[in-house]
Amino acid sequence: MGDIHAAAKAYELRMGFTLDWVHEDSFAGLSKDAARIFLRRKSPQEAGRQQPVTIWLNMASAAEVDELHRDWKDRGVSLVEELRTTPYDLREFTAEDLDGNRWRVFYDLGGAGT
Repeated sequence: MGDIHAAAKAYELRMGFTLDWVHEDSFAGLSKDAARIFLRRKSPQEAGRQQPVTIWLNMASAAEVDELHRDWKDRGVSLVEELRTTPYDLREFTAEDLDGNRWRVFYDLGGAGT
């Protein structure tokens, strides 16, 4: 990400995070309930390269996955894979932030079903 303030604002408005702090316009801490994430501005060497990442967000229950899916969908977050229960017992969906990073949100049902 090139602009830490713009990225943090997008996480606040689109994904429901709260900006906790910013350090020297290059590093930020955000939170949502008990979750904490950190954003770092790309270095000059990284700026020219497209390097999206996948962030795995392991929720505490299938209900939390469903709730976050509803919230992000209502906020207009880009959904790459819709909410589903997989054959391998995950309740999951995948979203994408403005920088192209993917958020795989899931809960392992552990054979419990839906």
